[in-house]
Amino acid sequence: MSVLGVAALVTTTPFVFYETYSNNLIWPDLTGWGVALYAGIFPSVLAQLFWILGLDKIGSNRGGLFINLVPIFGAILAVLVLGETFEAYHAIGLVLVLGGITLAQRKSGK
Repeated sequence: MSVLGVAALVTTTPFVFYETYSNNLIWPDLTGWGVALYAGIFPSVLAQLFWILGLDKIGSNRGGLFINLVPIFGAILAVLVLGETFEAYHAIGLVLVLGGITLAQRKSGK
């Protein structure tokens, strides 16, 4: 994660200098700073921390399956936040992902 952060810093710095020297630099308003702060704390730090703690508790073999919930949460957030229409393919995907996770989490009879 640190490597990605440093790469983003290095690749965007020239563009910041260009905007500054061409007098096109636009500073974010209060909402923009709030979004940046939220994104820097919750998805970047806390989500990774909780993911690691969860994997520590149940193991990476079992926990790795739950990464498949990302598109489900993406679809739910698109419906709730963006106002998209919940379609049949969303429901089918939801059932398939949850069914697959349920099947994979069951203990075998052996």
